[in-house]
Amino acid sequence: MAEVPTERTSVLEADQGRVSERRSLWIEEGARKMVKVETMDSRVVRILLEDVRACYLVRGERTVLIDSGLPADAPDLRQGLGRLGLNASDLDAVVLTHVHADHAGGAGYLVEDNPELKIYVHEKGAAHLHAPERLNEGVRKAYGSRFDRVGFLHAVSPESLIQPLRGADTIDLGSVVLRVLDAPGHAKHHVVLHDEASGALFSGDALGSRYEGLPNLVLSPPSDYDPEQAKRTIDEIRALHPKTIYFAHNGPYRLEGESFFDELKAKHDLWVRTVEGIRSAHRQASVEEVIELFLTALPELRHYPSQFFSFGLSVAGILNYLERKERNHVLPAA
Repeated sequence: MAEVPTERTSVLEADQGRVSERRSLWIEEGARKMVKVETMDSRVVRILLEDVRACYLVRGERTVLIDSGLPADAPDLRQGLGRLGLNASDLDAVVLTHVHADHAGGAGYLVEDNPELKIYVHEKGAAHLHAPERLNEGVRKAYGSRFDRVGFLHAVSPESLIQPLRGADTIDLGSVVLRVLDAPGHAKHHVVLHDEASGALFSGDALGSRYEGLPNLVLSPPSDYDPEQAKRTIDEIRALHPKTIYFAHNGPYRLEGESFFDELKAKHDLWVRTVEGIRSAHRQASVEEVIELFLTALPELRHYPSQFFSFGLSVAGILNYLERKERNHVLPAA
């Protein structure tokens, strides 16, 4: 999903004048797929929604759910918990890596099922959970007639259930302790969670996506994507020496060596450089035209049509970044 430009601005509001009308062209057709529930290890279970959005149940003496899918995923999420013999009342908390609708969308629904459920979220995203009206409006404008694939975010109420997170916080589950790392770049309101004992890292979108059979791909949507912050976050995650990355899109990846981090940073540079070159050569091009030129410049990406919607958002996010930098007269050297 798109980004939060300020602490009080809708997740999908920014940049809509250029991308909202035709964004639906990048959404795949097809019916919703069944939920999958898979045990990762003795501590972690993955609930996979539509084969593209992963929520992770992490259990020590207490139990948390990391991320909650889209609002429209709420029935599937409940079904996934039910297959484990659980419901929202069995959760001690939900931890959101960030407040984009495909990660935070189910939180309000789970609170309706369990009115005592605490929701942990970066302090910069907390306001959107209690008052999601502008966020919902932005999502509706972005998806148009396909809005039913997303659904309305429900408010987390009372507001006292929302627990703001900051970097260096910890979430203590007893035998499992999750360390919180502030992880801007994809979004200002992004955190990742590290289980030092097992080496597991729950990355949200900070390290992009890693679908089965696909390479690691950058996720750089509007409107506060910042490649320099994203690369600093990658280096800070590298310094944690994680063993396994649990991607929100969409599964576990066992790290072997350091090349993963260097390659991802290089992709951020390549994508930004490519979009910047297109923008310089085609100043009047629409966002859709820039997306097509981007895929022409990086033809290997055309092998992944399931990711075209994501590529479109990423190009729009990079354009937004370049425009911000141009306004501030601090464009990086080519």
